[in-house]
Amino acid sequence: MKDAIARKYRLVVKTFGYIGWSLFWLLIWDVMVTIEFMLFFNTEFTLPLMPLTLLGSALVVLVSFRNSSAYNRWWEARTLWGALVNSSRSFARQVLTLVDDIDDSPNPVKASLLRRHVAYVNCLAAHLKGEPCPDELMAFIPPKEFERRNGSNNFANDILSGSAAMLAREYKEGRLDSIRLSRLESTLVDLSNAQGGMERIANTPLPYPYVYFPRLFISLFCLIVPVGLVESLGWFTPLASTVVGFMLLAIERIGSDLQSPFRFSEHQIQMEKICETIERNLESMQREAQVEKLGAE
Repeated sequence: MKDAIARKYRLVVKTFGYIGWSLFWLLIWDVMVTIEFMLFFNTEFTLPLMPLTLLGSALVVLVSFRNSSAYNRWWEARTLWGALVNSSRSFARQVLTLVDDIDDSPNPVKASLLRRHVAYVNCLAAHLKGEPCPDELMAFIPPKEFERRNGSNNFANDILSGSAAMLAREYKEGRLDSIRLSRLESTLVDLSNAQGGMERIANTPLPYPYVYFPRLFISLFCLIVPVGLVESLGWFTPLASTVVGFMLLAIERIGSDLQSPFRFSEHQIQMEKICETIERNLESMQREAQVEKLGAE
């Protein structure tokens, strides 16, 4: 029972905390308007409900358009990361099965390519967030190559290009034929296409009116609502007005978070967890390939 109450309490705190101080200041404003009207003003100063209703209807349409656009960006970003996960598994499977070994000995290029891919997805996640490539990735790629990250404007793409160059060398050494190389190159193109789609979302913000006009109009509407309701609701105005403002502020905050799916927010794409999933998948596939090779021997 106590655990259930504690969970509900944390949920309530998280729900109201999501809006932040804006809800608190709105409540203060609603209380001030109610006290001023009930104690000092006459009914001549009230606002008719018809303009308030029309303004609210127009505001709902505007916010709906903005939130639909923001959600489409968020969903496309999540879809692209899902495609990246699938392409990563395909790339690992192709590397492990299509690249020939060296004189019946394990080809070290296979493990190197898988390590590079783990570095690639993690570096891509950092790139989308506008952060530098993490130092922990030095364990996955050669130190000299890692040192070039500061001079590159897209180090994740450089890592992918380096992997393609390694496959090209394997082709020249005769451990890949043209058909298998073409299949691997096709998977690399899929990875590059997913990265390009994510970068398009990260580098192309929503137009200025979509971002700031809903925020401005919602703020004005929340200020006007208690003035229009106070005559009919009296001392109950702060309750009704704050609830209406809470819903509008929550919708605006959700849209603001969804429009930048890679930036830190309540609804950001969990890229770190996806990268960890890719890393575990690749490690598992590599272990299974080694076990199968030992069993065949």
